[in-house]
Amino acid sequence: MALAAILLPLSGTLSGCVTNDGIDEALDLEAPVDDAHCQSLLMRPGELVYAQCRLAMRKTYLNDYNARKAVIQSQYGPVTGGFDVALRADAFCNYDESVKQVTLGLSDDVVAENAYQACATTREDLSARFAEATGQPGTILLDAERPTILQQNRAAIGEARVVIKGPPGSVLVTESEVAVQNAPGLLAPAGVIPPAPLGQ
Repeated sequence: MALAAILLPLSGTLSGCVTNDGIDEALDLEAPVDDAHCQSLLMRPGELVYAQCRLAMRKTYLNDYNARKAVIQSQYGPVTGGFDVALRADAFCNYDESVKQVTLGLSDDVVAENAYQACATTREDLSARFAEATGQPGTILLDAERPTILQQNRAAIGEARVVIKGPPGSVLVTESEVAVQNAPGLLAPAGVIPPAPLGQ
């Protein structure tokens, strides 16, 4: 949740860059500027947070949200207020839950379904907001959107698998290495004598 709290505002700051038709053109997966920005935040290729940072720069979540919003508006009318907030939250949830599985070695289809199921809470809220806004059963929207959401989830994990590697020639760090580096009581490198505890 803490990571999502960081990345959601980051994605939100990019919303002004979305084109008038609501679907922003995809950026270069190996964009050196995006890589440099994420590494400046101490995120390295191979780390989950690095992949999430790169996809935030690519506006993956915002593009998914805008694509869904455009379809809903064309079929059911304006998406505003709480309805819009609920849609944005569900789009971010599916994107976030998909990308978080990038290091697990699962198939795209399994990841897409896992992410969809993990977002039951935001989906229920979206269903309720849709019913309030349109007077129609929320299940109408949920049934209509499911194929689109699963497709977006598959695309998100596919992009994550690419960007997590960084530009060509990047030195990758593994999640296990990150865990060891962040573990409490990490042993000092060979030849380095750690400072004595206070009071000795």
